[in-house]
Amino acid sequence: MQKITEILAQKISENREKISDFFARKFAATPPLFYNSVDLRHSGVKIAPVDTNCFPAGFNNLSEDSKTEAKKIADEFLTKYFPSNSSGIKKILIVPESHTRNLRYWQNIKNLQEILLEKREVKIGTLIPGVTDEISFELENGGEVTAYPAEKNIGEVDLIVLNNDLTSGVPEILAKASVPIIPALAMGWHSRRKSNHFTIYNRLAEELAVILKIDPWLISSMHRSCDGVNFKEKKGIKELAKYVDELIENLRAKYAQYGIDGEPYCYIKADNGTYGIAVWPVFSGQEVLEINKKERNKMSMLKGSVQTQKVMIQEGIKTSDKIDGKIAEPMIYLIGGEVVGNLFRVNEVRDEKISLNAAGANFFDLRNLQENQLTLGLEKNKIPEVYSLIARLAALASSIENSQ
Repeated sequence: MQKITEILAQKISENREKISDFFARKFAATPPLFYNSVDLRHSGVKIAPVDTNCFPAGFNNLSEDSKTEAKKIADEFLTKYFPSNSSGIKKILIVPESHTRNLRYWQNIKNLQEILLEKREVKIGTLIPGVTDEISFELENGGEVTAYPAEKNIGEVDLIVLNNDLTSGVPEILAKASVPIIPALAMGWHSRRKSNHFTIYNRLAEELAVILKIDPWLISSMHRSCDGVNFKEKKGIKELAKYVDELIENLRAKYAQYGIDGEPYCYIKADNGTYGIAVWPVFSGQEVLEINKKERNKMSMLKGSVQTQKVMIQEGIKTSDKIDGKIAEPMIYLIGGEVVGNLFRVNEVRDEKISLNAAGANFFDLRNLQENQLTLGLEKNKIPEVYSLIARLAALASSIENSQ
């Protein structure tokens, strides 16, 4: 069978105007979020998003060329959605996660600050408890980033850019803020659900598949949600196992249709939350029924000690992408629905079926890689267009979530 990347490259070439009109029409109806990052999985047979982040970290991994592109697109976004005839945006406050030890995360915030500094004053306003004055962090590259108490600065800015996923809820200071906040507070994990996102995405994939004249499954993933799960008390486990078996049976039919070797599998994920927390690959419902204590503990809590109560079961997609012969998965960064960076996550301690979002991961910007380093199914110059198509569709799905 022809590789999905080759099929999509050809389809994009044949339908460029229709695809452009599709996105222009959709984003005109539901404006894009300020930013996203989209984790893709490309198996050779299919390519689809498996996670769409609305408060992305990882800007520290962008190349200088990608940062330059990000500055341009960010300025265009702010000019378009906050026009100068209403005085425009002059002062921005970035509100990050309350990490105090993750220096790579703080480098991400520093890079985000530099991206937004174009034509504007940008401060970092921390929510770290007990911080009453400025706090600085020495970065791994020798630089420094300084944050100030958000409470003392929030009344002096025109816009808040949120880089905090709000898993634990909305802090009062943000709930009472009188200035615009992007992305919106409602996109935080206290209310957002992955299953809703992928339901919207799959509907969009069906529309795009009509234009491309392909099976929408080739650019999407099967999924379903399961409520009332308590891993510590083993509640809802039987129903969860039943759903897993049903999804895997549906996948077997697709594997047979496309002549795919190997056993289908799926991921059980907390329906809210990120950072690779509460994610579990399984190959059968029986595996769910036999869940051990270690796995129950891992699945029961999200970031900030928030308990998992609802999960999504999502089709597992192996990755065929490699960088320097090592397993890799694409991470696409977007601002205003436009791609600013094509990154890859590489993790030598994981295999092609397992999420690479774990300790030991390294990151590479496609702009800094040579052709002979890549095993991606297409030439380097054709990859951004193909991967961008899927990532933009996921970003569009998140903008529709925001409008609901």
